[in-house]
Amino acid sequence: MTAPDSAQDLLALPRAAVLMLWAAAYLRGDAGPDDAAELSLGVGHHAVGGEGEDLFDWMTGLRRLPLAQLRLVLPRPGRIAGLVGPPSALPAAIEAEQAVVVTAAGIADHTLVPEIEPVADRGRRGFEVSWSRFDAPLGQHVAPAAAGGAREELLRVLRRAAEGSVDLDLVPEEPVEAARIPSTWTATVLPRHLDPGDAHLLTLAARTLLLTRNELEDESSHTIGLSDALARRELLDELHDQSGAALVEAVERIMASEIS
Repeated sequence: MTAPDSAQDLLALPRAAVLMLWAAAYLRGDAGPDDAAELSLGVGHHAVGGEGEDLFDWMTGLRRLPLAQLRLVLPRPGRIAGLVGPPSALPAAIEAEQAVVVTAAGIADHTLVPEIEPVADRGRRGFEVSWSRFDAPLGQHVAPAAAGGAREELLRVLRRAAEGSVDLDLVPEEPVEAARIPSTWTATVLPRHLDPGDAHLLTLAARTLLLTRNELEDESSHTIGLSDALARRELLDELHDQSGAALVEAVERIMASEIS
């Protein structure tokens, strides 16, 4: 595994998505489980592995599951479709805004959720990342992945935003600066084998999702009229939803191509 040449080679993603990408690289045979587990921590933040699920053991265990599939879920309060696990898994996943659902032959096996704690190491800002495992209720089925089309919907909303009069500070063509990456996300170099179309969708969706997330959090700083504020909020919500759906679609397409 080689280090990225510059920040231009890095992509900020939810930690669950980074874990899934490097699990895919391991299952493909492009990375050993030790390298994949290390790379899943990302390189955009100074991070160390914490207690919880051992990612080396977890990755090697994927090969022992029959017809294993990994599903990315990006839940929000009131939007928890796709989440699997005991009741304790739901608030953890909502707080982290992400989860990895693992299935075996279409039956839910377990859910992984990241927990992040800030740490100080020689004056450097960093995080301790732990993964909590929640075993699924016995025999629980998981709905099939959504059909394609999220890319087209995202492009449609991006065009509407570009052609409209609502002021949005979104430039998904450029990397997101490190200061705007939350602790629940990290930056990663993408595995080399990714299909260019999948990599482009992953990049566009991830940057749009992160930028709209930041804009929604910062919207109170915009002093605009009520009607403009409502229109701006509606467009940001739609972009956030569509970019999240496109990110899930891109990651799951990559996973399916590696495991099948």
